[in-house]
Amino acid sequence: MEDSELYGLLQTDPERGMRQCIAQYYALVASICKGILPHAPQDAEECINESFLRLWQTLDALQNPAHLRAYLCMIARNRALSVLRKNRTDAQRLDALPEQADADFIAELDRRADAEALQNAVMQLREPDREIFVRKYYYLESMAALAKRFGMPVKKIDNILYRSKQRLRKILKEDAE
Repeated sequence: MEDSELYGLLQTDPERGMRQCIAQYYALVASICKGILPHAPQDAEECINESFLRLWQTLDALQNPAHLRAYLCMIARNRALSVLRKNRTDAQRLDALPEQADADFIAELDRRADAEALQNAVMQLREPDREIFVRKYYYLESMAALAKRFGMPVKKIDNILYRSKQRLRKILKEDAE
């Protein structure tokens, strides 16, 4: 089912819509939460459930129904990162978080743009830049894994991410004005 159809179902028949949404996106949300919280399966499971609850609570904030999947992924990612920061017991995973510059960039995006603005900005990136960016910063895939997945050297992936961040900064700055 397309995101816009699912959004309509959530509006007209909420119970059936949530069942469909969970059936359609549970594996994706679980991979995000479990990827960020691999050593805390109970916390990851709570994040999965809270992600769908948060989607339901903030559904009216979603301005473009065609981006429901991306919006849900962002909710899951943010929720899992919040739990990870709160717990601070998963030292191995904390070490794997993006370098300070990348962490500052993500914090800046969170401060400067609401979820919809960020989502729209990311959707404006061209492929494969968008997918590389999403996999790095939303799914927290390593540079080596991205290089292998896209058949590119790590340095090229790094350059794509740098250029993507520059584009996003420009897009968000233009949207803010």
